[in-house]
Formats: sequence, C-alpha cells, structure tokens
Amino acid sequence: MSAAVTDQEAPPPTSPASSPRLSERIDAMPAWMGATAGVVVIVAIWWIASLVLFQDSHAIPTPPSVIALFFDGSVWQSTWNNVSGTIASAGTGYLWGNLLAIVLAAVVMLIPPLEELVNQIAIVTYCLPTVAIGPIIIIVAGRDAPDAASVALAALGCFFTTVVGALLGLRAAPRTSLDVIRAYGGSKFTALRKVQLIAALPNLLNALKIAAPAAFLGAVLAEYLGSGGESSLGKALTAAQFNADAPRLWYLALISGAIAGIAYFVIGLIGRIITPWSSGQAAPGGA
Repeated sequence: MSAAVTDQEAPPPTSPASSPRLSERIDAMPAWMGATAGVVVIVAIWWIASLVLFQDSHAIPTPPSVIALFFDGSVWQSTWNNVSGTIASAGTGYLWGNLLAIVLAAVVMLIPPLEELVNQIAIVTYCLPTVAIGPIIIIVAGRDAPDAASVALAALGCFFTTVVGALLGLRAAPRTSLDVIRAYGGSKFTALRKVQLIAALPNLLNALKIAAPAAFLGAVLAEYLGSGGESSLGKALTAAQFNADAPRLWYLALISGAIAGIAYFVIGLIGRIITPWSSGQAAPGGA
C-alpha cells in the first residue's frame, strides 16, 4: 500500500527586493533639492495667482516684473541707501536687546528670587503689540532721535526670545560641575562664569539666531510707522504703497525677507562654529 502523499505548504516565491518607499526616497534627497523644489512651487503659485487674481488692480505682479527690479542699477542704489540705515538701527537694537536679556538672565542665576520679576518683564515685552507701542515710542523720542523707535522695537523684538534661551541654557549646566565648584568654595559668580555660561552657549546661540530676523523686522515696522530718516526701508515700503507700485512693493518685501533670512543663517553659522558639539559633531580628540 503506497504511503499517502501529504500536501506540504509551498515556500513563498522569492520576489525581487521591493523598491524604496516614497518617504525613504524623499529623505535620501539632498537638502538643496528640497529647498529648490519649494521655491519652484512658491513661484509657480505666485505666477498663477498674478494671472488669475486681481486682474483689474494688478495687486499681485508677475514674477518677471518683480525680478526685473533686481537687475536695475538705479533701483539697487536707492535700495541700498534705504537698507543701510535700517540695518544699522536693527543692529543697534539687536545688540542692546540681547545684552539686556543676557544680563538679566545672569542676574537670575545669581539672585534666584528675581526670577519671577524677570519672567514678568519678558512676558510683558512679548505681549506688547508693536503696532500700538510703536507710535508711542516715536512721539516720546521726538524729532531729535529719529532712529530711537527703530532701535527700541528691534530690541523689543529679540528680548523675550533671548531671555528664555539664556535661562534655559544656564539651567542646563551639569550638576556635577556645579557641585565641584561649590565643594572647592567657589561662589555663584564663579559657577556662572566657569560652568553655566559655557553650558548655555548652544541654547543662547539658538535664541540669538531666532532674534536676528525679529530685530530687523521690528526696525522695519518702526520705520513703516514713521520712525527713521528719509532713507529707510520702512519709508520706501510706505512710498511704494502710497503710489500703488505693486512690483516695487513686492520687491521690497522680498528684500526684507532676504535680509532677515541672511541674518538667521549667519548667526546660525556662527553658532555651529562656536559650539560644534551642539550639532552632533565629534569633539576634537574624541573617540
């Protein structure tokens, strides 16, 4: 009698390696390709909107009409005259606003009971509507200090961010290092100078990176509201709006965004150079 033949489960057929998923392909693309694709999509949407929307008023100019201004020498000269004053005011406000924020954060580390007061000051400056406070500062400053409001709003724009970043960074200091300072009789100021300030650098530089465009846009807003001299980016925006010059208005808006983006990139680059360990790079001599 022949043995019964049992059906055995056949092994699954081998199939070629499945192709990478779309998300994996996107992750593998270089960063510049994603940025380029984003710019192309934005320009395409802009172009379509300029041809479809507001056809009577031409409030949305076509990209070529705006890009043409970037290659006009006379426009560039007037733009530089306007931008240089705005950058000077924004830089001054950026310096004073960040300096005050860092000093107050350091004071909190030395005198902890002042933390609530400093936090309240930071929150108030963050909640103040700059559009409302700007004209008040302009009137208070008067004609004798035409750039004072631009500097003040630039400082106001970066103060909160830097206070928060500095406090987070100072609190991130390793406890073991602080204990060593205390064990050898070191003061709070010694711990602040030798441990906490160094530990705070990554968070502080990240805050300074975010604060840079905020300071510039604060200065532009103050000039738009009436601060600054005759040559400023805010005054140029006001003139373009008054003349209903849509291409120049969009051109100046792009210039403002580009300067803010450059400031963000430059401070970020400085931060990566000063604190390479914060970006995941190996420390010199590390394993």
